[in-house]
Amino acid sequence: LSQMAASLYVLRLLTSGKTPVRLRLKRPDADSIGRILLLGISPFLIIALDQVMLISMNALLQRCGGPSEGDFYITCNTIVQSFMLLITMPLGGISGGTQSILGYNFGAGKPKRVLHAQRWIIALCVGFTAVMFLFARIAGPGFIRLFQRDPAVVQTTYWAICIETLAILPLGLQYALVDGFTGMGQVQYAMPLSFWRKGVYFAALFLLPALFGAKAIFCAEPICDLLGTMVSITVWLRCIGPLLHKRPGRA
Repeated sequence: LSQMAASLYVLRLLTSGKTPVRLRLKRPDADSIGRILLLGISPFLIIALDQVMLISMNALLQRCGGPSEGDFYITCNTIVQSFMLLITMPLGGISGGTQSILGYNFGAGKPKRVLHAQRWIIALCVGFTAVMFLFARIAGPGFIRLFQRDPAVVQTTYWAICIETLAILPLGLQYALVDGFTGMGQVQYAMPLSFWRKGVYFAALFLLPALFGAKAIFCAEPICDLLGTMVSITVWLRCIGPLLHKRPGRA
């Protein structure tokens, strides 16, 4: 109901005379539809894979933890993932909300403004994750007690939150770079980089408990955040220069 109400409100606003560009019905062309779908498929697949990852993580915690610890670790993980949403949702809002700035300046052939905007976006993303890194360690126990007051659950969940947030500063950089490529319409870079990070996560998710037990599953997040960001930085440094200079630069 809330999504329907929000959609109706947005449609009413865009079809009124209150916006500089009014939304009107027009016969769509195949090229525009294809470009829209291509840009939209990347975040769609990322969100879908995130849900598969969460299901896989809970299944592995249940199986590797066994009858004695499986439910306990799933309880802890539910709280951990709730805390991680406090990081990833605003982070995605920053990087996703600034895509239009990069896209506009990239399309206008203004490479200096693209790089200037990208620097600010990176600073915002990394700055936010730095604050949340400290928040996790200072306010983590208080957040956990909103859900559970069992001392064993609080202790294990706090440990898991500290582990999962070890590499959130690189994660902020990952969001800024990958969503930056998406904003400029460069899905050929954004999608493989996203899939690489997810692939590392899945590999760690299945390998770690086999080697170190169920509790090691929580280490999959910092591993994929670190390795994913390292590859994203490498690709961005190698590709952003040629990509920007394909277009005629204007001040």
